This record gives sequence, C-alpha cells and structure tokens, in this order.
Amino acid sequence: MLTAHIFAGTIHDVRHSRDTLSVTGSARVPIDANLARWSLAVAPQASSRAKAARQLRRESAYVRDFLRKAGIPSTAISLSVVQTSTIVTRLSKHRLRTRYSVSQEVEVSTRQIDVVEATATRIGQLLERGVDVSPSPIQYLSTELTKAKLDALAAATEEARHRAEILIHGLGGKLGRMRNSSQGVFQVTPRDSTEVSDYGISDTSSREKDVNAVVSATFDVKR
Repeated sequence: MLTAHIFAGTIHDVRHSRDTLSVTGSARVPIDANLARWSLAVAPQASSRAKAARQLRRESAYVRDFLRKAGIPSTAISLSVVQTSTIVTRLSKHRLRTRYSVSQEVEVSTRQIDVVEATATRIGQLLERGVDVSPSPIQYLSTELTKAKLDALAAATEEARHRAEILIHGLGGKLGRMRNSSQGVFQVTPRDSTEVSDYGISDTSSREKDVNAVVSATFDVKR
C-alpha cells in the first residue's frame, strides 16, 4: 500500500506571469529495504605468495563456514577474484622486509536481513581464531526502489497540480493544461532525514528509507 507524505513549498516555489503559473510539488514515499549485501575481506600476509595463498584458502573456508552456521545459506555466499600485493617495509637504512598479501572478498547477498545483522555482531569470533577478516558495513537495498521512485514522482506531480488549483482559485481564474514540467533529482535518504544533495542521494546505510521527489510544473491560466 502506497503512503505518500506531501510537503508544501514556500512562496518562492510559485511564479505567476500573464498567462501561466509555475509551481513546485514534492512528495515523500517511505520504503523498507528487502535485500542485504555484505562483504568481508580476508587478507592474510606471509613471507611468500604461496604461504599467503594457503592461509587465504584456510581463512576463507573459516569465514564461509562461520556464515553458514550463522544461518546464511550457501547460495547467498560468493567469492571475488583473488588479489595479490607486495608489502615492502624498511627496517633500517640497509635492510628491507618483503611480505606478500593475498586477499579475497567473501560476499553475501540475501533477503534475510535480520540474520545478516545478527551475524555481523559476532565477527569477533573469527578474529579470536586468528582470521584476518575486515567486514564492510552492511548495504541495505530495495528491489522495489524503481517503483517507489515512480510513485513519488506521480505524487509530486499531483501535488504540483493541487497547489496550482488552490492558487488559481484564489486569483479567480481557472487552471488550464500543464504546459511543461521538470523533475529534480531523487533523494533516497534514511527515514525522516532532511538531507538533500544537488546530485541526489542514494542511501544504503539504513533499512528504513524515504524516496523524495520534486516536480516543477507550469500551467496555463484561463481568465
């Protein structure tokens, strides 16, 4: 069920010329994330690439086993391409130490958001076992985002028309056809946030979000 919260603009949002009226309408549509994406980087170091690679294989297996035991299905777990790097540290003026890092991302993508959140709080268990793992923040996504944007756009357009009708009624005229309209960038923000950006916001840090849309429209005025 769509719930749209409409916010009135300021007087600066209304422009009146001889035969047209320009208004701005805005709308906010709440949406909940239904997909979690989470990445855990495993990056052991050793004195040779071969040793680091063997350690990576063991530690990646530990991480995958940990995730499965926490309730994340195997089908939701994938592995990225293995990356290697060389780390050179100067120990003294004439002495260098060379070590090798072999890293891989263990990636989770699932609709079981509660399970992922609970698992994230227990990462310390892997660290206690000596697993060199670095989890990234959970990304909260919605497969319904496109629909929510369209719903917010439609609600903002309707609000622009409604505001124009109120203003024209007060001026004693009649609202004609919509001559043109323009859409602002979408702002997908944490629930009840007032943050905006000229380039738009696409929040992935929160489960509960708002999709904000703004439409500027110009209508003909009938005398």
